[in-house]
Amino acid sequence: MTDADPSRPRPASSTRTAEGEDLPPTAPAKKVRDPFLDNARGLLITLVVIGHTLESFEANSGAVGDSIYTWIYSFHMAAFVAISGYLSRSYRNEPRQVRRLLTAMLVPYLIFQLLHETAKTLLLGHEFHLELVSTAWTLWFLLALVMWRLVTPVLRALRYPLVFTVAVAVIAPLDQNLDGTLSLGRFIEMLPFFTLGLVTTPALLQKLKTLPHRVWIGGAVLAFALVVSFATHEHLSAARFFLRGSYADGPYETWLAIIVQLMVLAAGMIGALALLLITPLGQTVWTAIGARSLTIYLLHPLALLPIRYLEEPFAWADSWWAPFPLILIALALTAVLSRGVVGTLTRWVTDPPIGDLLVRPEDSPARAPRTSA
Repeated sequence: MTDADPSRPRPASSTRTAEGEDLPPTAPAKKVRDPFLDNARGLLITLVVIGHTLESFEANSGAVGDSIYTWIYSFHMAAFVAISGYLSRSYRNEPRQVRRLLTAMLVPYLIFQLLHETAKTLLLGHEFHLELVSTAWTLWFLLALVMWRLVTPVLRALRYPLVFTVAVAVIAPLDQNLDGTLSLGRFIEMLPFFTLGLVTTPALLQKLKTLPHRVWIGGAVLAFALVVSFATHEHLSAARFFLRGSYADGPYETWLAIIVQLMVLAAGMIGALALLLITPLGQTVWTAIGARSLTIYLLHPLALLPIRYLEEPFAWADSWWAPFPLILIALALTAVLSRGVVGTLTRWVTDPPIGDLLVRPEDSPARAPRTSA
């Protein structure tokens, strides 16, 4: 969900005159954003807002709302995390990358954690308590993404990183103390999705883009998943796809919980692949939304908190048809928050320009002395 690919820019190049004198280096080429990835993130952040809107209005309990909600959660965060992994392929813990990590993720986490707790105090009348280790509602992703980025060099050094992280995601929930503290549960259990993106090469992604009948295949997979969600909504809870706690917290015996965990991981990966298959390749309405996905992710919960903390939810939200107008509301909210003016006005909290205060400047390489012939 990051708003920029952290890949290293192309280094500046220098040229020489016919007399052998060095000319000033040319400016590095500006990195061109891939509309495909922005389109994918635009679709996904819209699903995020839809899911949180249904949840806030408590319209995710009926057959229709529950089925749509479970369907969304079966793949949308898996796809988001996988894209984040793909965009982290060049992460090396270099100063400029650490600076971006702090200003775009960790510092906004602290700011919005404070805003969430303040809103809770004002809306519920509770005494103010600043929580830092227990993440507020949607903010777990920022903290988990920081940790995923930091372990990227370790994952890249492994021979079989995807196998290793799947094993960790299956074994770790055996610990009965695994929970949402510091997003540790989700960091571990969603790590395979991040690794999937990390091991995906541009060549493999290009094959995905050129796969014959890709939109039909991806659409069929997602439609089938929606049908399964409707057919099993009385038995399958969306909480199974949250991937944040111990097996002891669930309704299954340990051996069955392990099988369910593997099925959830597989469903997330297949759903993420299907989402990419239906993603448009060129500039679309989703492109600008995806480019500002992190801003939308941070701001939309603040707009929904007054609804989320209502003591008595809206009576009409229990109707079978309620999810449909709520989806329209979520689309409108996404459209408003994706406007450039919103990003400009809120950048001081979503991406505070304090990187130079937190991270030392990157050492510039010394220029080699010139020698005479």
